[in-house]
Amino acid sequence: MPISRRLLLALALTLGLSACRAEAPQAGVDPDSTALPGATGALPGRAYERAVVFLTAVGDSTLIVPWLFNSRTRPGGVDRIARAWLSRGGVWEAFLLESWETPPTRVPWRLHPRGRLRLVVGEGESLEALLFEEGPRRLEVQMGATRAEWHGSQGETFLVADGAAVLSDRRLPGLVLDLARAHRGESPPPGDWMFLTSGDSVQLVLSGTDVPVGGTASYEGWARLPDASEIPWRDITVSWTETRAFEKARREVPVRWAVAAGQEMSADLEVRTAHIEAGEGDDPLLPVDALFEVAGDLRIGTAAYPLRGLVRHVQR
Repeated sequence: MPISRRLLLALALTLGLSACRAEAPQAGVDPDSTALPGATGALPGRAYERAVVFLTAVGDSTLIVPWLFNSRTRPGGVDRIARAWLSRGGVWEAFLLESWETPPTRVPWRLHPRGRLRLVVGEGESLEALLFEEGPRRLEVQMGATRAEWHGSQGETFLVADGAAVLSDRRLPGLVLDLARAHRGESPPPGDWMFLTSGDSVQLVLSGTDVPVGGTASYEGWARLPDASEIPWRDITVSWTETRAFEKARREVPVRWAVAAGQEMSADLEVRTAHIEAGEGDDPLLPVDALFEVAGDLRIGTAAYPLRGLVRHVQR
């Protein structure tokens, strides 16, 4: 029985001056991990990832607003990070970075308001908007009607909806991806993911199921076509066809990809703009945390579509 959007975006509303906190799905979590006695909730070391990404075209460029949330359970509490960027005109601007701790809980995947971040919850406990306010500056991403909803082989959930971004007094319609996934602390983390669109006609989500070896990795993916039909692919190969050196981390990062699902689907993508950070570590090779604005071409059967979108890339 398919999971409804109500369950996918199950939210909890608490009273108080700081607004509400939103609950994400238990992607990849064993049922008994939230049934432990006491208030400790999920097992220590379990990590949860939530991404809400707004995407739209503005002339010849792409406007992207990715909000990334991470939480990790540990004895005695939950470590949380909330980050967000605005990409427009080829420039990436980080406007939100919050890192904090919360007490132990049975629902560590819930989104929490923090500082300048607010969450708007509507009837039926559905997430309606993410809001950032700082003095006269205001940026909001609104979620509308669901277009498609998919579930990955490792428990991930992906929801594509109509949406809008409000920048000051300007409202821009577009599409929103709501992604949720989780993994045990000792297990390998999930791979990269991609949110791609062709205007208002095609929406494509790709999710890596392993870490690239020699620049090639296995993915699964889903597409919603212009006639509202949907196509799933469980065996996709994504290869790095061009890389460049990222000296801060002493690593190579991809700048072009080739995507193929047999003879049925293929795509070529290249980076237009990027936000890349090097992490910390004792090894010579440092972690990489990247967001890529990409463009390219998609072929499904005999139909061809131009693509633009976002690639989330991590090297640990």
